[in-house]
Amino acid sequence: MKIKDIIKKQTTIIAIAVILVTIAVIGISYALFFQVNTNTVNQEITAGTLTLTVSFTPSEGEKIEPITTAEGLTSEPINYTVNNGGNLPANYILYIGGTSENTIPLSSIKYSIDGTSSAVVTSGASITGDDGLTYYQFDSSSLTAGGTSEQKQLRVWVDEDLVSDEINNGNLNLQLYIVSEVNETSS
Repeated sequence: MKIKDIIKKQTTIIAIAVILVTIAVIGISYALFFQVNTNTVNQEITAGTLTLTVSFTPSEGEKIEPITTAEGLTSEPINYTVNNGGNLPANYILYIGGTSENTIPLSSIKYSIDGTSSAVVTSGASITGDDGLTYYQFDSSSLTAGGTSEQKQLRVWVDEDLVSDEINNGNLNLQLYIVSEVNETSS
């Protein structure tokens, strides 16, 4: 009877140890493949082998007035590139979304990545991020192993034709979200 109790206790301890080690390995693996820097200039977002580099000088606290589409297409851009640091080709999809503190609806925000055409942020395919917020697709592409996309320019503005009411002390915080998928090829 004593030997069976000792074996049960040892088996339970081993099972708990295996579960804790598994949780630790999963947590460390996730941390290695996902990183977000919170600086305000030249941010890098890493997802797997892809790195999204964003260069922009924010105008924090600046009052932003709704503008026309023509003015938005010529506004100051947010420059970005995507780099595939892995040894396999990869696809990426970029999304944009707002935070829960926004008082300006995303349906009144337009964007452009080519400087000639525009779209409403909420017109893209949407996903729910890990943070529970909704993000809308604005760009996607494929990169070869070790490849880098050309520098692209994202322009975002509050469109005066889409604002239904006057905005007083509105708040707009936008976030970028990247989803990557490695293309595993068989030899």
